[in-house]
Amino acid sequence: MPLPEAPATGHLPFEPPPHFPPDLAQFWTLWRAEKFWACHEALEAIWKRESEPRRSFLNGLIHGAVAVFQHRRGNFIGAARQLTRATVKLEGHRPAREGVEIDAFLTGIETEIAPSLAQLSEKQRAALSELEARLKAHYPAKTPPQT
Repeated sequence: MPLPEAPATGHLPFEPPPHFPPDLAQFWTLWRAEKFWACHEALEAIWKRESEPRRSFLNGLIHGAVAVFQHRRGNFIGAARQLTRATVKLEGHRPAREGVEIDAFLTGIETEIAPSLAQLSEKQRAALSELEARLKAHYPAKTPPQT
């Protein structure tokens, strides 16, 4: 069951790339409509059947969309966790993959959710650092073929 989306703001944290694989079309259409939870649902089936390195790329896009979704719903710690997951999973795909400039994607999301990040306590920041370390052990930065 879809979760309720926050009202559209008319502002996108990242402008979708002009060219991308056909199986990402629904994700970017929903992104443009600011339906960030629906973005997650659009890629879930695709992500689950992929293998590395594409699997972590798609999962990173999902986490980025969910970070914005959580922020717009007022869940600042959820937004921060999702950004952490997106950052780690997309690290090995820099500078770009499938039309997505990774730094621009992550910077746009971080800028969008900056008010959420500003609310984090020191304890929450420490927990995010621990999460990041655990994820980096599982998703070591590597350089996949860039497309």
